[in-house]
Amino acid sequence: MKHYRIYSPFRFTVFLVAIIILTVCIIGSFFGYFDATSMDDRTYQEYKVRSGDTLWKIAKEYGSEKTDCRQTIYEICQLNDITAETLYAGSTILIPTENKRNAEE
Repeated sequence: MKHYRIYSPFRFTVFLVAIIILTVCIIGSFFGYFDATSMDDRTYQEYKVRSGDTLWKIAKEYGSEKTDCRQTIYEICQLNDITAETLYAGSTILIPTENKRNAEE
């Protein structure tokens, strides 16, 4: 029977750690542990802007009670690529709404 001798314990340890990390990554990817999923699954509602509507009014009416109105306004502007000056009556915008998972928390 042939005996093997470890000449460099440091090199052997690094090799073992690399093999363990690689194995964990492969197994984790196979079972989907590293899939990116959001804890905040947002849903969106279409809203047709009427005469006299402002972003503030829309955010207060459709925004979450837990979220600051300014945050809701920011999300509406980012989602629709608009500003307060480019909000026109008759245009349709998307408004982020609270889903059931967020409402229960």
